[in-house]
Amino acid sequence: MINTPWADAAEEVLAILNVSPDTGLSMAEAHARLMRHGRNILTSEARVTPLRRLLSQFKSPVVITLLVATVISALLGETRDAIAIAAIVVINAIIGYVQEAKAEAAVAALKKLSAPRARVLRDGNILEVVAPEICPGDILVLEAGDYVPADCRIILASQLAVDEAILTGESLPVTKDSSPVAGSAILAERRNMLFGSTAVVTGSARAVVTAVGMDTQIGHIAGLLATVSIAKTPLQQMLEKVSSKLLVFCAVIVLMVAVLGILHGEKWLDVLMTAISLAVAAIPEGLPTVVTLALALAIRRMTKRNAIVRHMPAVETLGSTNVICTDKTGTLTTGKMRVRETFTVSQGIVRAGGSARNDSAEGEALVVSGVLCSNAAVNDAAAATGDPTEVALLYLAQDHHHSARALNARYPRLAEWSFDSNRKRMSVAVQADGKVVIHCKGAPESVLPLCLISEQDKAEIDKAVIALSSQGRRLLAIAQHTLPLAATDFNPATFSDHASVEHNLTFLGLVAIADPPRQESIPAIQACKAAGIKVVMITGDHPVTAWAIAGELGIVEDGRFDQVLTGAELEKMTAGELSARVEQVAVYARVSPEHKLKIVQAWQGRGNIVAMTGDGVNDAPALKQASIGIAMGKGGTEVARQASSMILTDDNFSTIVAAVEEGRSIYGNIRRTIQYLLSGNLSEILVMLGAAVAGLPAPLAPIHLLWINLVTDGLPSLALAAEPVPKNVLATTKRPSPGSFFDRGFYVEMAFIGIITSTMALAVYIYSLRTWDEITARTHVFSFLVFAELFRSFACRSEHKTIFQMGPASNLFHLAAVAIPVTFQIMLHHTGSFDDVFKVKAISLEECLILISLTLVPVTAVEIRKWLKQKINMAGGSER
Repeated sequence: MINTPWADAAEEVLAILNVSPDTGLSMAEAHARLMRHGRNILTSEARVTPLRRLLSQFKSPVVITLLVATVISALLGETRDAIAIAAIVVINAIIGYVQEAKAEAAVAALKKLSAPRARVLRDGNILEVVAPEICPGDILVLEAGDYVPADCRIILASQLAVDEAILTGESLPVTKDSSPVAGSAILAERRNMLFGSTAVVTGSARAVVTAVGMDTQIGHIAGLLATVSIAKTPLQQMLEKVSSKLLVFCAVIVLMVAVLGILHGEKWLDVLMTAISLAVAAIPEGLPTVVTLALALAIRRMTKRNAIVRHMPAVETLGSTNVICTDKTGTLTTGKMRVRETFTVSQGIVRAGGSARNDSAEGEALVVSGVLCSNAAVNDAAAATGDPTEVALLYLAQDHHHSARALNARYPRLAEWSFDSNRKRMSVAVQADGKVVIHCKGAPESVLPLCLISEQDKAEIDKAVIALSSQGRRLLAIAQHTLPLAATDFNPATFSDHASVEHNLTFLGLVAIADPPRQESIPAIQACKAAGIKVVMITGDHPVTAWAIAGELGIVEDGRFDQVLTGAELEKMTAGELSARVEQVAVYARVSPEHKLKIVQAWQGRGNIVAMTGDGVNDAPALKQASIGIAMGKGGTEVARQASSMILTDDNFSTIVAAVEEGRSIYGNIRRTIQYLLSGNLSEILVMLGAAVAGLPAPLAPIHLLWINLVTDGLPSLALAAEPVPKNVLATTKRPSPGSFFDRGFYVEMAFIGIITSTMALAVYIYSLRTWDEITARTHVFSFLVFAELFRSFACRSEHKTIFQMGPASNLFHLAAVAIPVTFQIMLHHTGSFDDVFKVKAISLEECLILISLTLVPVTAVEIRKWLKQKINMAGGSER
């Protein structure tokens, strides 16, 4: 392999690679090199096998605890309990497996090679081959519109310009040629090299492949991903904390009850069975299933909103994200150069397009001249090809209702003096009404000295140049001149020297060109700010260009340039210095992939949850490092998609706002569901503990506790997790975090519900023991707890709104989730079929109605508490 092919002459590179530029490799040699160097593909992350994906579903502490409880129950002969617990675990694993498999399948459908086919020279013939079969030494034949399939050294080039934005972030095409450059040249300065996954914009070239697959520049960046660890999402952190606390709490309560049982003289087997019952009651079996289903439903909704989630737990991460680091080109902006403003002496600076366009005679002449002095073209499908700057001029003409094809036909070209880097301008001669008209366009400093301009007009033009340049615009000056001869007398050979025509020009105006922001990006950024999310733009563009577009988008506040930091400045900073300044920087310009990693890590080091959006290869390492990486599925690369947790299928920054809504909604749904589960289980534990302290027989058998958990924690909790996204969720909710998930209010509410419910349940049990026998008393307290927890789920649909404010029928799934178990519970007491299974006795319908009436007390207390809070908040608001 050649270490620095850009530093050697093309002939030397060909000699080292042992290939002829006229015939290319032979088919036999190409095959041999393919076997030796490997296929031209990027090494993907190791795919998760079906078995490994299935086993990963059993890693949570809650599930492990349930598996232990299953084994113990089976050993003690409680086969029904063991089977039921095992069934919950298996169902949870199946749901998680299926949803993750579906997500991976959706991503696989999006994947495609950057350059699926390419033309190569082999055995003297130009052949089209698939990109993975290209090998070092292949001679590529490239022209405008082609993707470059591998890194290669240019042999021949004609007016070649390449779009390297996907690799460097530079939105303007880079001019290329075959001349050697210094061996120390950085990537952006290797003008004689073409890099894999870039695109040829104009011109044509022949180049010899010097590196394929992971040896390419893209491969090097992809290799950085292996050194980046994946951050845990807030939901994963929160569930681990819940599980740990739950296990400790369960162990303490079980030990207390066991000690009390032994002190009261109970048999050790009865004590052990009671301990098992409490263990089952303390662990919400439905928690993993509820969380998985909540995330799965969110994935389905987000897919409909143009976002595909690769890793299920990442759904909620955006809900707690407070920093979004995003690429500019193609994400916040359209990725297409357009004329933003025009300037003429008579009209001044005018925004291009729409009703505000410059329709003056001078403005129309400016537009027509720009079209005639360009080589871009628009096809029948309204798609343009050519240099992006010239394409922008064609679209400007369309806004002025001009057809480039019609103008070129009306004013046929007679000669061209092409653009070169020394002159920084281009001129053409066209025939117009029998005369020869010269049209010239180029950099203002190149064109203006050739124009006949008064000092007053020159001053106005200079002001416009300064004003537009300060906004990061790329400026073109356009001028024309009519030669004093008829078109029939024009001889291009006579005017071969550009100086013979580029003089005494009439200045027509300036066009200001830039990559415009997506229209939907601006309100999306404002919505992010309203949601407490800081948007940080990271780009390879010039600082002034980056600052200007950031100001237009609303990322930079008050036009402050001190919010912009360049890659060169960042490179000199230590990790501590960057961490100290990172919160004051809104825009990073001229950065490399390594810089992006440092930026994300600096934010994370300050305790922030960071999302990174991007579409290019240069975004991939930061996508991997970020709390959640968001890739572009439409225009992004395979490397970026593999590094991400979420893919936007419409490449639209505004889709992130929808994802934030889903994330915050999921956080709220899961929080309320966990509170519902834990407060219900607390009620059961307090009932068992209270009876043990009082020296009463265990009020609930293991099958009762398990049935309560399955019936009340099952369907209702799933319905709560599927609660629709409330209106104005971003404006009405604060950014959630693992630290605020279990706040004081959470525990107060849980204790309030648990104490009320358990106190009433114990009262029912004690009264029934005195009035009836132990089995009847158990039946009463068993039914009371079932009904109490089912009806309480209505109050758990919202932390702030009452049942009537929400509308009981606004979630039909929840209505059904309560109605079905209530109906079955009533039937359970009026048939003899379940007495032995559930260890209960038949009770009258009157007793059922009394129990149902009593169970309305806890939910009514919760709703009255909400109503009082609303009144207090309203009173406080009116006083302020």
